[in-house]
Amino acid sequence: MILLNYKTRNIAQPARQLFLLLAVLMLLHNDLYATDFQIDLRKISYPVLKGDFQMGNPGPGGQEIELNSLYMTIGGEPVLPVMGEFHYSRYDHRYWKETLLKMKASGITIVSTYVLWIYHEEIEGQMNWTGNNNLRKFIQLCDEVGLLVHLRFGPYCNAECRNGGLPDWLMQKTYIRKRYNDPLYLAYTRRWYQAVFRQVEGLLYKDGGPVMGLQLENEYVTEGHVVSHLMELKKIAIEEGFDVPVYSMTHWMASDYPKKEIIPYAGYYIETPWTRGTDELPVSNFQFFSYNRLSDNIGTDLIQLDGEVQSLNSQEVESPYFTCEVGLGTPSFYHRRPIVPEEMAGANINLRLGCGVNLMGYYMYSGGSNQVGKLTTLESSTSRVSYDYQAPLREFGQIGAVMSETKKYNYFMNDFGSDLARQVAYLPASNNDTANLQWAVRTDGNQGYLFCSNYLYKRSRKNFENVQFEVKLKTETLKIPRTAVTIKDGAYFMWPFNLEMGQVQLKYATVQPIAKLQNGKDKLWAFFGDDAIPAEYFFSAGGIKNIKAANGKVRKEANGYFVSDLNPGTDCLIEIEQKDGSVIKVLTLTEEQSDKVWKFKNTDTEYLAMTESGIFIEDGQLTLFAEANKQQVLIYPELSVNQPTDGIFEVHDFEKDILRLPVEAVGYRPMEKSKWIESASNTGKSIITKVLDARSLAGVKEATLRCSASQPVSAFLNNILIDLKQNGNYWEADLNGTFNNGVNDIRIESENPGLQFIGEIESLMNNGSRLHWATDQTWESVGENRMPVNRLGWQGENKLPSFKWRKDDGLDYYEIKLPADMLFGKEELRLAISFRGDRADAYLGEELISDYLFDGTDWVIGINRYRDRLQDNPLLLRAKAFDRANPDIYFEKYVDKTGLDQAAITTIELHPEYRFKLDLEN
Repeated sequence: MILLNYKTRNIAQPARQLFLLLAVLMLLHNDLYATDFQIDLRKISYPVLKGDFQMGNPGPGGQEIELNSLYMTIGGEPVLPVMGEFHYSRYDHRYWKETLLKMKASGITIVSTYVLWIYHEEIEGQMNWTGNNNLRKFIQLCDEVGLLVHLRFGPYCNAECRNGGLPDWLMQKTYIRKRYNDPLYLAYTRRWYQAVFRQVEGLLYKDGGPVMGLQLENEYVTEGHVVSHLMELKKIAIEEGFDVPVYSMTHWMASDYPKKEIIPYAGYYIETPWTRGTDELPVSNFQFFSYNRLSDNIGTDLIQLDGEVQSLNSQEVESPYFTCEVGLGTPSFYHRRPIVPEEMAGANINLRLGCGVNLMGYYMYSGGSNQVGKLTTLESSTSRVSYDYQAPLREFGQIGAVMSETKKYNYFMNDFGSDLARQVAYLPASNNDTANLQWAVRTDGNQGYLFCSNYLYKRSRKNFENVQFEVKLKTETLKIPRTAVTIKDGAYFMWPFNLEMGQVQLKYATVQPIAKLQNGKDKLWAFFGDDAIPAEYFFSAGGIKNIKAANGKVRKEANGYFVSDLNPGTDCLIEIEQKDGSVIKVLTLTEEQSDKVWKFKNTDTEYLAMTESGIFIEDGQLTLFAEANKQQVLIYPELSVNQPTDGIFEVHDFEKDILRLPVEAVGYRPMEKSKWIESASNTGKSIITKVLDARSLAGVKEATLRCSASQPVSAFLNNILIDLKQNGNYWEADLNGTFNNGVNDIRIESENPGLQFIGEIESLMNNGSRLHWATDQTWESVGENRMPVNRLGWQGENKLPSFKWRKDDGLDYYEIKLPADMLFGKEELRLAISFRGDRADAYLGEELISDYLFDGTDWVIGINRYRDRLQDNPLLLRAKAFDRANPDIYFEKYVDKTGLDQAAITTIELHPEYRFKLDLEN
C-alpha cells in the first residue's frame, strides 16, 4: 500500500508504529464502510426471453419491428427507442416540421401523439381534418423528417382535454355507457376509428410509412372490464385496418391487462399538479430504484430475491418494460402552480433507466396550445389555452430548461441502447429502505452500467461518505471507484463497466457516457464528469498498443491502464492506439459543458456540437436559434480551416445587430373605453336603449353590466329588471341567466329627463370569446321616436360627472401597441409579460388566443403566430386578481405572493429570436 510507505524512515520508531497502526485501521474502516454498497450477481441467471406476442404486421423485410419480454428489435437488432409526445392539433401546423426537426436534433426517434376526438368532431357529424387538425399531413412530415409515429387515438385520451377527448354530444347521450362494452358506445367508437383510419391509410409501417404503434384507450382501470374492453377496442381497430407492429395501453394502478395482446406502457410523474393542497408533495415511490411499473407496485409475486439482490421473475413477466409518460415538465393546474427545476428531468430519466425501462416515452416533449372550440374551450383543469407543460420544447418553440438534462440521456440511449436493452436491472435489497443510498445495476452478466441517485424532488438528503461500489459478476469483482468517494445530496449518475470500445475494453469509469461518433477511422467517445466525483478510467491492457491523456495521468498496471487526475473540458482527451493501429479518442467534458451538447448527423457525418442555443438540421444546414444576438457553437469534427479552436472543437461565432422593438401596454380600467351619453328627451322619462347581438354557438359563461349615471336609474335586460348593486361610485349587475347567446335588449330608465349615463356590458362565452359593448353614439334615446343620444365630452366639453374607479375591483385591461414593421417581418417574436394577480387572458378581437395562470414566471405569447390577424384586430389583455390576499393555491416558496388581490401587468417586452445558419456541406 502506498500510504504505508510514505516517508516513515524519518519518524521515531514508536511514533512510526503508531502511524502505521492508525493508517491500517483507517484503511480497514474505509474498506468495511465501502463494502456496504455491494451487489452479488454471481448466481443470477439471464432471463428466458419470451415472444409470441399477438401484434400486427412487423413491417418490411430487414426493418421488422418485433418484441420479446425484455426489449424491441428493428431488423433483428435490439433498440431502446426514445419517444416524445407532440400534439399536432395543439400546435400551429405552419411550425410542425420545424418542431419535428428540433425533436430529432435532441435525440427523439418516435413521435407519440393523441388524436383527440372532440377536436375533430366537436359538433356531431362535422368532422374537421384541416389546418391544425390535418393528421395525415402531420404523419407525412414525421416520415419526411425520419421519425416513427405512435398514435394514441382513444376514444378516451385524457390529455387534460375536455371529457378526456370524448365529444360533448356523445357525453350528452346519457343512455350510452361510455368507456364500456355498450353496443352503442362501441358503434360510435367504430365510426371514430374509421374516420382516423381514412387519414392514416397507406402510412402504416407495413406500407413503408412511419405509423408503428397504436395506443388503445388511456388510463383504463374499470375493475373487471379492463381485459374485455381493451380487447374489444383492439378487435375493432384491426377490423378497420389498423395493422401495426405494436398495440399498447397505459397501465395505471393495479389493473390487469391483456397479456401477449396489448403491451402495457407505464408513466412516472415526480411533479403531480393534480394533487390538492398547498404543501409540498409527499415523496413518491417513483423517486427510488424499484420495480414499480404502476402507481403503487408491480406485485410482489413478480419480484424474486437472490440473497440481497432483487430482480424481476422472468417466468412471470410477460411484457417489456416500456413507458409513454415519463414526466419532464409539468402543466399548471388552477390550484397547483409548480415550477420544475431542470434536474428533475435528469433524475427521473436516470431512475427509469436504472429500473430497467427499455422504451423511454416522454410526456410532454413539445408544449402547445389548447384549441378553442365553437361551443366551449376544450381544456380540463389546466389553463384554457396554454399547454406549455414546461416541456423541453416550450409552447412557442423555445428551448425549455429541462432540455439540457434530457437530450444527453437521449443521445446515450440512441448510441448505447442496443447493448443497454439486453441488460437486466438488478436492485440491492437495501433500496427498500429509502433512507439508504439508492443504486442499481443493469448488466447482461458481463458489461453494464451502475446507476446511482441521491436526489429528492424539492427535498434534501444526506451526503453519503466513503462510498465504493462492489459489483460481483460471475468471472470477476469490480470495485468502483478505486478510492471511496462522497455522494453528495442531489447527485445522480450512471457509470459504465466492461464497456466494449472496439478492441478496447473499459473496465469502469466514474464518468457518464453521452454519445459516440464514428466517421471512418475517426472514433470519438464523449463522457462527462459530475457531482464533484473525480473522473477516472480503467482500461484493460488487451487491445491497447499505446495510451496517452492530454491533461491527466496514465499509470500502467499489471492488467491495464489507470487514467486519473483529469481536468474535464474541451481538451480533456484520452487517445488510445489499438493494436491494429487505429485510434480511439475519449473526451471528458464538465457537467456544465455536457448541458450544451448536441449530437446530430448530416448525410454520412456524425457531429458533436456544444452551444447554449437550440439547433436543428435541414437541407445540409445547421440552424442556431435563441433570444440572444450573439451566439456561438463548437463543432467536432471541423468543418473548415482557419477557424479558432477550443480544445478539439472548431469555434463558430455569430452576431447580429440588436433588434429593438418597442412595445407599449396602455392600461385602462373597466368602462374607461366607454363614452358618456345623455338622453335626448327634454321632458318626461329618460330611456336609453341598445340591441346587443350576441348570437353564437357558445353559451354565455358570465355577463356583467357596469355603469354610472347622473341620477338613479333602473336597468332592464330583455324586459327583466336587473339588480344593480353599488360598487364604490358605480353600479354593477350580474347578468347571468338573463343575458343569452342571442339578441339582447338593454334598457336604462330614469324618471327625469336629461339622464347622463356611462356603461358597458361584458360577456364571456363558454368558448372563451369576449363580447363587449360600450356606450357610444350608437346607443339610442327613446321618446316619441327613437333618436341618437346626445354626446358628452366628445368635443372638448368639460361638464362631465366626476367618476372614479375603485382600486380593489380586481380587473385591469391593457391594449398592446406593437411596432407596425413587426407585422411584416419573418422573425420569431415573443411577448414576455410580467403579471401579478390570478389569471390573465389575451384576445384578438373577440377571440381568446392565450392565457396565463400566475406562477411567478413570465407569461409568454408567440406573437408571430398571429401576425396576419394583428393587422385588423387590437391585442387586448384582461387581467384578473384573486379575491383575497392569500389564496389557497400552491406556489413555489420563492414566488413573491404579495399584492395578488390586485391585478397588474408590471412589464411587457417584445423578444425577437435570432437565427444563424452554418453550412455542413462544403
